[in-house]
Amino acid sequence: MSQFSRDPRGARDFSSPQVRVRGANDFRQYSSQRLRLPNERPPFGPTLRRLFGALVALAVVAGIGVGVYFGVTELLEEDDVNVAATQETSEPTQSTSAESAEAEPVSDSSAEQSAEEQSATAGEEAADSDAEEAGDAQSAQSAESQDEEISPSEDEEQEQQRAAAPSISAVLPTVSEEPVTAAQIGGAETVAERVTAEAIPSGIPRTLADGVAYDPTEPATVFTSRWPAGTTLRLTRLPGATLLTDEQQAEIVGAQALVVVRGTEATNTDLQMSPAAFDLIAFYGVERIIAVRVEVTAPPP
Repeated sequence: MSQFSRDPRGARDFSSPQVRVRGANDFRQYSSQRLRLPNERPPFGPTLRRLFGALVALAVVAGIGVGVYFGVTELLEEDDVNVAATQETSEPTQSTSAESAEAEPVSDSSAEQSAEEQSATAGEEAADSDAEEAGDAQSAQSAESQDEEISPSEDEEQEQQRAAAPSISAVLPTVSEEPVTAAQIGGAETVAERVTAEAIPSGIPRTLADGVAYDPTEPATVFTSRWPAGTTLRLTRLPGATLLTDEQQAEIVGAQALVVVRGTEATNTDLQMSPAAFDLIAFYGVERIIAVRVEVTAPPP
């Protein structure tokens, strides 16, 4: 006997499990479709139509791309042709302008000749007037030179005095044969057992006693107010450098250098040395202030 199933569409189950039929309620949602048998294959038509539509869309897109490519290439070729045409047209105009410029001097030769004649006459008149003015100027200069020869100027006198006076910057470090006395150096001490010295900072100007420009590379320049300008000093490096290693101290302690006092500017330390002179008895760039022994070896000239 058959029994009603719980399927909401109303399908019925019979005693045979291999047979299944649809009732009237099975066509409510699929009323437009044909009832297929269990072993029947789906139709091939809809699949073919979908494939054909995809091929058509692909062909349209490819055609559009090809058209854009060829259109752009044609536009670029037309631009190149236009540029070449403009260059060809500009070259003849330039050649014609050059020919006309070359022809102008030939046509204006007569005008230039007349202008040259007028300028020649004007030049002769100007030459006469210039000769007269030159004669007057020469007479005035000769009178001035005679006056100068008779009375020399004050500048020349000062220059002569400077030339006669010995230049401190020209004095070289020397050692006198006789011992230097305090009277020769203005009452200053002849020997200083311990004084401080430092290198002149770069970028700070210094004025020499004789007015000569200061040279930082001069290895015998010292500024101090304890000894007069022109005094020669012997500097001996003393121990006690805390910034140096034992090897560096053994190398530099006891080193000597002969220097000349070039100026008497007031400084923070007893001596201010040029970088080149400081490097003779210290490690320039590592040490800032050092201790030295000073001995006067020659008085000022």
